Amino acid sequence: MITDVRNFNTKVEKPRRTHLKVLGLSIELKTLKVVLLTFVVTRLMIFFIILLSSTTFPMRLGAYLYSNPDNLLLDGLVRDDSWWYHNIATRGYNMGNIQTGAQGNTAFFPVYPLLVKTVSGLVGDVFFAGILVSNIAFLFSLVYMYRLARREFDDDTAGRAIFYFAAAPTAVFFSAMYTESVFMLAILATFYYAREGQWDKAAIAGAVASGTRNTGVIIALSVALEGLYQAGFRFKPPRWKRAALKRHFFAQVKIVPKAWRSFVAAAFVPAGLIGYMAYLANAFGDPLGFIHVQATWGREVTGAGFTKIFSDTATHLNIGKNFMAGQFDTGTLLNLLSAVGFGVLVIITLFKLRPTFSIYALLTFLVPLSTGSVGSMTRYILMLVPCFLLLAKWGKNPMVDKVIVGIFVPMMGYMSIVMSHWYFAG
Repeated sequence: MITDVRNFNTKVEKPRRTHLKVLGLSIELKTLKVVLLTFVVTRLMIFFIILLSSTTFPMRLGAYLYSNPDNLLLDGLVRDDSWWYHNIATRGYNMGNIQTGAQGNTAFFPVYPLLVKTVSGLVGDVFFAGILVSNIAFLFSLVYMYRLARREFDDDTAGRAIFYFAAAPTAVFFSAMYTESVFMLAILATFYYAREGQWDKAAIAGAVASGTRNTGVIIALSVALEGLYQAGFRFKPPRWKRAALKRHFFAQVKIVPKAWRSFVAAAFVPAGLIGYMAYLANAFGDPLGFIHVQATWGREVTGAGFTKIFSDTATHLNIGKNFMAGQFDTGTLLNLLSAVGFGVLVIITLFKLRPTFSIYALLTFLVPLSTGSVGSMTRYILMLVPCFLLLAKWGKNPMVDKVIVGIFVPMMGYMSIVMSHWYFAG
């Protein structure tokens, strides 16, 4: 037997590594590079602005002067609702008292404060733990956002989607001691796994979402709709003639059972909410304590709230005779502009994106408005993932991209200063 001696000295190349496993999640290196660049650039912008402005402009007196007087950056990321998460993590839940005016904290769902409490045991500081949890969760949420956008469109669109998301006007909340990052991680993971047909993972992520915020349970409908859509279900008939409509209806009915796995997953999504309700029932005898506590905050959560939006907004705008002289309430104006702008985007998603996305966008947009106010809409629009996907698609046009970035980035800087200086940013 003759052996080719050339093979003895041939160096065998190892296959190039294309994925990295982080906390059990396999991430493509290409995705990780784009995500890390976006995360680092936008976070550094926010951190630098907060640090610089905190040493330049006088700080407004807040509910508590400093969470960390030796670190203006960390202190600037702990504002308003951060105190409630600290309160829950250190003292637990309470229902408040409407007679005495004491506000309860059961309005805040448990997943985020539980994570903060757990991490604080490792780092020794509750406020720092809250910021750490938020930023790590946001980093992973960008991974899922990128994957989702790439699945729907392409790599370029995915890159724009995560940048628009990370540089949104109120993106400072993703790094602050707020629940936004953890909630968006759960929502984006649910969307991604549902689109992949991985119903078990979608169910778990959805349950985390429903245990993080009251609007998390909305994602259950999206999970069920995605299963139907993948099975071939379509709402729109091919023709609008009577006979065609009848055939279409019965054809769709036959498809429904094929999506049973998504229905099971959707049914599991409220597990987080149900678990919290069980706790409230056991601790306070009120499974709906997260709703009833709203009275101690002076809020009303009913369908009738929609009728008060216009009068409430007009009152809070407080427009004087000379608008250009600044005779108006800036916060209310920004909330109104956010509601109108993203309201238009939500309507467009109904026609341009899958029902999976559009129904989530619509319901997530309407729930906060049901209180009868546009208050905090600058922050609530961060939850509207489908709108950011739509903007990323439009951003393929260089002019549109410049307009979006030209609005988002300066506003992100402005809102970072507003929040860190104890003015209400959302």
